[in-house]
Amino acid sequence: MKEKLKLMMGILVVLLLLGGIGFVTYQGIAKETDKQQNPVVTFELQDQGTIKMELYPEYAPNTVANFIALIQAGYYHNKVLFGKDDICLYMGRSAEGENDMPKVSQIDSTVEAGSDADYEYEINGEFIVNGFEKNTLRHEKGVISLNRYDYSSYGLSEESYNSGRAQFSIMMDNASTLNGVYCAFGKVIEGMDVLENIYQTAQIASSEEKAEGENASEEEDSSIKEFATMPVITNATVETYGVDYGKPEVHKAFDIQAYLTELYSSYYGN
Repeated sequence: MKEKLKLMMGILVVLLLLGGIGFVTYQGIAKETDKQQNPVVTFELQDQGTIKMELYPEYAPNTVANFIALIQAGYYHNKVLFGKDDICLYMGRSAEGENDMPKVSQIDSTVEAGSDADYEYEINGEFIVNGFEKNTLRHEKGVISLNRYDYSSYGLSEESYNSGRAQFSIMMDNASTLNGVYCAFGKVIEGMDVLENIYQTAQIASSEEKAEGENASEEEDSSIKEFATMPVITNATVETYGVDYGKPEVHKAFDIQAYLTELYSSYYGN
């Protein structure tokens, strides 16, 4: 009887151990599966190759929703990879640098193009210094980050932080100075070799060529070196794995020129 009891206890212990191992294994597989279900963006670059980027809604949900909505609307079709600086490649504007910032009608089919509701929009910055604590994604090599304007010289911090639109950067090196002050929201998972080749070999535009393109985007900083021949995004798609990320929350874009005009008028009018 005792031997039988010992045998049953032994079997029970083995079953419990197997159950525990099975549970841990299941949890690991489930976690890995969840990770794989993040949206994946594919950009095809003319005569260059293809890059794929995994987006991280757990860090920056509204920024990811905005990026997905723009891709699904075809916004990035024929946009370019236009330049670099010491740590980044810059993507997402037209080759001419004209004012092609996104409008509400491009991401919301209920808004009529050209109507009063169809304004150029911006989104709030999802990063720590702007009060968005959960975005702890670091600006490491391969990470993608949303560009924004810098109005700090005018003392306009809130307007600066909440001025992200469509242009973005890809980190070509670690950039800890950007952590918490710019919105990182994804990472390149395929095609870093394509980007490395562009970063290392693309010819920089001459001063004469730059002078011809004086309508360059205000999002560009003077330190950005513009490419003489800009790789074109011929196709941009996103796989969401059946998840609907919805419409992004947006607000009307801040007009710095109108602000300065009003500021100067009030100053000189006194």
